[in-house]
Formats: sequence, structure tokens, C-alpha cells
Amino acid sequence: MPTAEILTVALKPGSDIGDPNNEAAQVLKEVTDELNHTPGVQRIDFGMQVESPNVFQFIVTWDKIDSHKAFMATEAYKPFLQRFLTITGGPPTMIHADIEPAGEVMKAFNAPVTEFATFYFGAEPPEGYLAGVHKFRESADQARVDGLHASAIGLTYEDIEREGVKGKGAVLVVGYDSVEAHMAFRELDVFKQGAPALRAGVQKAEVHHVELLKVAAT
Repeated sequence: MPTAEILTVALKPGSDIGDPNNEAAQVLKEVTDELNHTPGVQRIDFGMQVESPNVFQFIVTWDKIDSHKAFMATEAYKPFLQRFLTITGGPPTMIHADIEPAGEVMKAFNAPVTEFATFYFGAEPPEGYLAGVHKFRESADQARVDGLHASAIGLTYEDIEREGVKGKGAVLVVGYDSVEAHMAFRELDVFKQGAPALRAGVQKAEVHHVELLKVAAT
């Protein structure tokens, strides 16, 4: 089952990942080139958060979490990581989740804007949480909401923490035409009727949007 590695970090001032002459873009090219030759890597996506333009989002889709763990155990990993950290402006956070359905994840990442919502339960999620969210997802699909491309969700492998709430979490990814399309979706009855399933047991939440760039794995 594919596993998404989701890394979030502020980049140092002056970083511009869209300028090939900028140090940040050059380092990212080196990093993605190496990842493209790493066993288990299926896809690489990255971009800056819309709400926090200095915050970088890096998503690597692995065939399974064990492949990422195997890479982290190699001699090549430490210099790889150190090279990446030369463009960061603070410590990164990294989580892993098997986000499903896999085909919908790719559609969400391919959309002009991708919403990333992280939910913090403070313990384990309620029984049937994912089933409830998938029912909500299916309702939205059937409603053929304008500007909504696809959605998918998965539970984190790690315990995650926000404002004192620590435990398992869930990561929801949703592809939209624009941030405005997301805001419009929130006003529809299909969202208002389904949102309680999404919020069940959630103590804290964090939501942002990213315009992702794609790096094809070779």
C-alpha cells in the first residue's frame, strides 16, 4: 500500500523554489534527483503553502513505509538530509500516512490547489472514523461539486502533537480548482451534512493549501 511521507518546514529567507538560479531550487533538484533513484519512490510533489508562503511542503509517495525506513538506514541518507537542511529556516516535521483511495490521492495532488487538513485526536481515532469520512467523500463525489477534484484520507503512523494534544492523527487531502472553490464547498449542504463525520473525536485541526509541483519518478 503506498505511503505518503509529508514533510513541512520553513525555508530560509530569500528562498525561491521557482527560480532555477536560486539556491533553494538547486538544492531541491539535487534532492529530487537522488530520490528518483531510490528504491520504492513512486512520486514526488512539493510547493509552498498558500497561507504561509515561507513554509515548504514536500510529499514523497513510497510503495510502502518500509522503503523509506530502508533509505533512512543507508549511508547515503545523512549527507542527503544535511544537504536539504542547508535551505531550511527551522526544524522540519515529518509524518507518514497510507492515504486512500490511492487513485484519488493522485487526483488531489494533480489539482491546481491541494488542501492538507491534519486532525489531532489526542489518542486513537473513534471506531469507524475512516468509514464515516469515506461516506462523506462519496456523497461529495455524487453531488458533483464544482471545483472539487478528489479527496482521500489516512491515519498517521506516528503520534502527532498540536497545542498539547498528542496521539494518532488523520491527514485529509482534497484537490480543488482554487482556494475559493474550497470556501464555496464549505457553504454547501453536502459539506454541512458530512462534516460531523470528519470532525468526530477531533480535538485540534490544522488546514492549509498548497499549489503542488510534480516531479516524475524515474
